[in-house]
Amino acid sequence: MALVLSARRRVAAAGASVLLAVALAIAVVGRGCDVREPGPERAVRSMIEASSAGDRRAVWRLLSPETQRRLEERAQRATDLVGSNLRYTALDLIAIGSSEDRPTPSEIEVIEQAGDRAVVEIRSSDGRARLELVRVDGQWRIDLPGYGDGP
Repeated sequence: MALVLSARRRVAAAGASVLLAVALAIAVVGRGCDVREPGPERAVRSMIEASSAGDRRAVWRLLSPETQRRLEERAQRATDLVGSNLRYTALDLIAIGSSEDRPTPSEIEVIEQAGDRAVVEIRSSDGRARLELVRVDGQWRIDLPGYGDGP
């Protein structure tokens, strides 16, 4: 009788294990169907984090190719103006100040998105700001179209 009960227990345990494995597989597959690439708001959050950390290279990687090109042009112009052994790079032109006195954004929201372009609004107790983003090779990058237009 003991052998019959233990055999039944083993069969029941194996059946329960199979059911648990199937349920787990369904849950994982179901989650996988809803995976999306990070949106433009994630790029803005990454920029805020990189800026707060003082990581110029990370900030550089989050800029659009067009913004990077403008920074490189301005660095070359600055180097030409000083006319000495001092050479400026685009990273030298990325100024990251302290964000300790700045309020943390309370909300970051995509307000427009069409194809590979998006506009993200950042809200904090200081007010609102909008950033333009472009998708390059599947990654969202911050585009600063007016950068370099000043004196």
